Amino acid sequence: MILNCEQLYMVTQNPRINDISLELLREYYELYLNPYIYKYKIINNKKDKKVVTNIELRFDKNNFCHLLGIENTLRHSVNKEDLFTYVGQAGWDNIKNEILDFKFIKGKNKLGFNNNKSRYVFFYLIPKLVDHPKGILYDASKVMGLTLVDCELLFYDEYQNAYIHIGIKEDKDLGYYIPKTFLIEKITEHSDGRKYINKQDKIIVTSKKGLIN
Repeated sequence: MILNCEQLYMVTQNPRINDISLELLREYYELYLNPYIYKYKIINNKKDKKVVTNIELRFDKNNFCHLLGIENTLRHSVNKEDLFTYVGQAGWDNIKNEILDFKFIKGKNKLGFNNNKSRYVFFYLIPKLVDHPKGILYDASKVMGLTLVDCELLFYDEYQNAYIHIGIKEDKDLGYYIPKTFLIEKITEHSDGRKYINKQDKIIVTSKKGLIN
């Protein structure tokens, strides 16, 4: 069983769902993502010129529940007026106070919980991904099939026989980029896992991480 964040960070294979908890993932986010500013130089080699952009990415506490898809899982399973307590800062606080956990989510929507398990068990890889990501300029029209993914840039890499992705987008009010989506595409006999990567414009990403003052 995974007992703490340090052990989770060091694992070499995905944990089992029974070996982690929503509170452990919250603590992990608080330790390995929330304290940092990720500064990236984005190089887009267009046909006629090279475009260089510098951006900052932060993982605020109110992004945590969204990344794990908790709102989507509970959207039609709790009273509409109560949904806000499971998202954003309120969701974060309720996880910390042991009000919101895997048992609660599973009890409200067992199928949705099971369909979302990959996000929970791959979550520990996000700090490794954002430290040294590969990247694309994301264009939803280039993705085969219907997609609701809304982001400007998609960071990705291959881990544990799957492609994991963090979609990011600039928040004009905050003045920096925030994570908008966490996607897992497993590599199978029928899929190369590159649904969101193929046909997209690749970018060169160099990164530097620093603590938020």
